[in-house]
Amino acid sequence: MRLTRRGLTNAILLIVAAVLGWLLWDKPARAPAAAPARLAPVRGATITNITIARPGRPVIRLRRDGTRWQLLRPFKARADRFRVEALTDIVAAKPHDHFAIPKGSLAAFGLAPPRAVVSLNRERILVGRRRPFGDLRYVLIGHSIALVPAESIHPRRLTTDSFLSTRLLGDRIHPVAFTLPHLAVTRHHGIWHATPTPAHVSNDRINAFVDAWRYARALAVTRYHGTPPIGRIVIHYDRQGPKKAAPPHALVIDILATHPELVLLRPDQGLEYHFPQQVGQHLLTLATHAGTP
Repeated sequence: MRLTRRGLTNAILLIVAAVLGWLLWDKPARAPAAAPARLAPVRGATITNITIARPGRPVIRLRRDGTRWQLLRPFKARADRFRVEALTDIVAAKPHDHFAIPKGSLAAFGLAPPRAVVSLNRERILVGRRRPFGDLRYVLIGHSIALVPAESIHPRRLTTDSFLSTRLLGDRIHPVAFTLPHLAVTRHHGIWHATPTPAHVSNDRINAFVDAWRYARALAVTRYHGTPPIGRIVIHYDRQGPKKAAPPHALVIDILATHPELVLLRPDQGLEYHFPQQVGQHLLTLATHAGTP
């Protein structure tokens, strides 16, 4: 049986189609590239230096020494470890999506210019705009753009005030005496005494007064705005702890306001500490109030 030229051509086409079909069926499907498990390979615990640059704002620099974070620029101050770590946690964020940097302008992603540039050690993250839907934000890291939860790195929270420690005294100040406008509280042989001693005030109340100062945390901390003081407090303290004998230091704290909130100024830092008015009752007086221990 002889094949015609047309039949031979059809046979060859059938063989070619069969081979192609077998190749396509045998070749495994290429899965889409999965989003990385974390935004950056650096670990948060290894980050010791942070630099933040925002358009038209002073550069912010933070550095960790052991477990303590310090603000170095634009001025020196104690930084709050938990607030700083809330930023460093971004490296562990799992991107919802990522893709290579497209050709052309990055303006569509809010990355030209970026809203902020955050450097964690040597890892640079460019912060872009929020996506119109999905509560996600564009960030550029390395050679790709990723989408991360919008609130995990908010440009408006990358300010000096956002990182300042809210603790008034810090853990290196151990008070031994307080001098207030109308009250003095001093420790003698491990026992705190008040002068003049208000009537019906127990030693527990005096101890609570000292603890209120020792652990006082403000609701907000800001740069000094120039308000003239209306009173002054002097705290004598040592840095080695109550069991070490050393000449005490003196810390001056100015009272800027007592209502509608208590505002205290540390002139040595140039920072204002803002407290609720009720907290002021515990820091400025030994008089008993409802709910006072």
